[in-house]
Amino acid sequence: MRIVLSIIAMGIATQITRFFPFVIFKRHNAPKWLLTGAKLIPGAVMITLVLTSLSLDFSATQTGLQWISAAAVVILHLLFKHPLISIFGGTALYMLLLQLTL
Repeated sequence: MRIVLSIIAMGIATQITRFFPFVIFKRHNAPKWLLTGAKLIPGAVMITLVLTSLSLDFSATQTGLQWISAAAVVILHLLFKHPLISIFGGTALYMLLLQLTL
């Protein structure tokens, strides 16, 4: 029973945090700093995802493949400015390189 109540409480807490900005800024415009921060979040998330997936053990074969694929993600993002193209392109390249080298 505690688990069910915990899940319900976390669901309510999550929904409150999702609805909170709409309640606050319902009649007023959002501050400029908040809008600027909201525009920067997708790039920050992408950088975090890419950097945390990289290995620094350069003696392993897969490390070079990871870094090549990460460079491809950066290049694709600079060319197309679309996160899905960058992520899928880098992932596809990594999978292809894995198949060709192993």
